[in-house]
Amino acid sequence: MGGDHRTHGLVKEFPVEGHTVSRYCQGGSPAMYKSFDLRRHVEIDEGYDEYRHLNPLHEVSKSLMLLGYPNLLAHQTLRVASDGLDRMIKNADAILAREPWQMPYVLDNAPEDTPVIFSSHNVETERFADIEQPLFANHVQQKVDKLERRSVEETDGIVCTSEHDATVYRDRYDPGGPVLVAPNGTYVDSLREHRPESQRAAHIRSLYGITTEETACLFMGSNYKPNVEAAREVVHIAQEMNSGEERAHFIIMGSVGNALDEKSLPSNVTTTGYVEERFEAHFDAADIALNPMVSGGGTNIKLIDYFARSLPVVSTPFGARGFDAEHGEVMLVSELAEFPQAITSLGSDTDRRQAIGDRARRLARQRYTWEASSRALINFIETGFDLT
Repeated sequence: MGGDHRTHGLVKEFPVEGHTVSRYCQGGSPAMYKSFDLRRHVEIDEGYDEYRHLNPLHEVSKSLMLLGYPNLLAHQTLRVASDGLDRMIKNADAILAREPWQMPYVLDNAPEDTPVIFSSHNVETERFADIEQPLFANHVQQKVDKLERRSVEETDGIVCTSEHDATVYRDRYDPGGPVLVAPNGTYVDSLREHRPESQRAAHIRSLYGITTEETACLFMGSNYKPNVEAAREVVHIAQEMNSGEERAHFIIMGSVGNALDEKSLPSNVTTTGYVEERFEAHFDAADIALNPMVSGGGTNIKLIDYFARSLPVVSTPFGARGFDAEHGEVMLVSELAEFPQAITSLGSDTDRRQAIGDRARRLARQRYTWEASSRALINFIETGFDLT
């Protein structure tokens, strides 16, 4: 399980009635790689097509991302190998492009009367300020700022995931158009009650040796530096609680566990690696979800995934940023030093856990679903750029 996940690539998508939705994926989608599906054109739904572009040049340029660098070469490699993208751009009614890395190519090729919308999932200058590059750090920061500035100031509109990001863009740059906050979310179909008494939950607890007297705490994420930092905090919390009277067991789900030293983990920590089968069962096996994030950008999708499964959450203030959530109502917001106390308090109160989890699910349904964000995006494009 990868934790936070969004589809990568240049997106030319505008789900507006009367218009065909096209998506261009530079490098392809994660599912494409996993299944070795090398189709170049996939009809996802009626009127919704995905055009995939695989080129060795793009893959080489992205390799520096493995070292923590942003994909600064994306717009340059597109100039050499665009695979018909320039034609798609010229025929578009509107262009929605994700992230600043490919934006120079889009802006330089888009017709003057075609609205270009910048789809931002993070404030990249903040995100990469948290990630230490071993070489050329100042140069990288300058490049990121230059690309993000152009993406904000020269486009016709901006879509971002939190009010925090929107405020940063307004304070730091001069947006060229309106700004829509479309929060990260979950699918409506994922919203459900927590089922701790289910057979599948019992199977997971038995598999990891978690007794009925222990409070099972779940943290999930991909192998991404802010998640790794948070996972290490989970290990510290587990070590502190390992010898206490209140027993707790910590499940670290996802590829983030691959970054931890298994030999040094306390006995009350289990890492699962990537999980596909029995994914939902892990939510039911857990009593509490943890969000001990201390760095990163945007909003935490994992938090919404917890909400959707009616799990009560203990989060740092940083991890809770961007969410309209009152402490104690839909989650507990605590500093890291207070996590053991919060876990102990929730672990001994089944009714409180259920009440917080139920309120969290209702909040997710009201405000944090992809369907709700999609409706807001459709309205933003229709009304803002006269595409009705």
